[in-house]
Amino acid sequence: MLRIALCGAVALTAFFATPISINNAEAKTYTLRYADIGPPRGPRAGALKWWAAALEERSGGDIKIKFFWSQSLVKGAATMKAVGAGLADTGSIIGIYTPAEFPVWNYANTPFLHSDAWVGMRTWHELRANSPALLKETSRQKITILANNTTGPVQLLMAKKAVTSIADLKGLKIRTSGGWTNLFKSLGAVPVKIGFGELYAALDRGTIDGTINYTPFVKAYKHYEVTSHLTEANMGQVLGYGIGINTKLLNKMPKKLQDIIWKTSDEYMDVYAKMYIGDSIAAKEAMMAGIDGRKMNFHQLSDDERMKWTAAAASFKADWIAKMNKKGIDADAFLKKFNMIRAKYQKIVAEKGYPWAPK
Repeated sequence: MLRIALCGAVALTAFFATPISINNAEAKTYTLRYADIGPPRGPRAGALKWWAAALEERSGGDIKIKFFWSQSLVKGAATMKAVGAGLADTGSIIGIYTPAEFPVWNYANTPFLHSDAWVGMRTWHELRANSPALLKETSRQKITILANNTTGPVQLLMAKKAVTSIADLKGLKIRTSGGWTNLFKSLGAVPVKIGFGELYAALDRGTIDGTINYTPFVKAYKHYEVTSHLTEANMGQVLGYGIGINTKLLNKMPKKLQDIIWKTSDEYMDVYAKMYIGDSIAAKEAMMAGIDGRKMNFHQLSDDERMKWTAAAASFKADWIAKMNKKGIDADAFLKKFNMIRAKYQKIVAEKGYPWAPK
């Protein structure tokens, strides 16, 4: 399937190359094709639009971003290889789709590891800059990660049945990915692999009973039209996920433009986190009140249930450590650095609030 997707990308690239992209060091203007998995809605799309506008303004028009939303240039699973090959200039790289290529980064997708979107993105962005193991993973693929992304807290979205306990999950078909696959299997559900773009149809047809999801994206993707219940389980975040650019292209750009790209991408994470937190609150309120006559019922796990779900996820970390040690990577040293950086950002939030908070 990946080969087919990339072949399609080659054809599309050939079609669009002349009017859209000028990718050489001598060119004054760089119009970069951005491959994205989702529609131009929701907080992440909003932050990406901000990023594109800021790049164009700060570069005096020398950098322009041409978005290809909803996998219209390449499939989401093929984006990493497409960017590395230059079939797309930049795009949303999702490590869950290529776990073999990003085993270290995959730790960012540990269930129940993170709860704060800003802390999570900042932690992994700084960790990447100080981790040869993380940098080596992406350099092998000929891509550079400009900014870390997040899905925000992982919740459980159900079509018809409310789930607030392990007993409720038994035998249900739940669309999962990454570390959440083993988690839901351990909880007695039947994990199903379906692309995020196919979720609406799968939920509508009853192919699955529910899916892991993220509050603002339930609204942005209109999943509320085919579901009724959302359990705020806060099962960690997908953080092995970011803005990638073709390394050769980036290195050929004038240093002035490179600096603009890095600075703007760094600010993007603050912009995205602010939008995400605000949109999460607004999306929940809107769906509880009802959109086009459809109301979403929100549920929470009891403290006792949450402890059980968290315990069921413990094997992910143990398995990851074993895999890293087998690869010759010092997992303990990596986790020590991770914990130190995360604690720094947690302290900033606790003492000063988010960067955008009133002073």
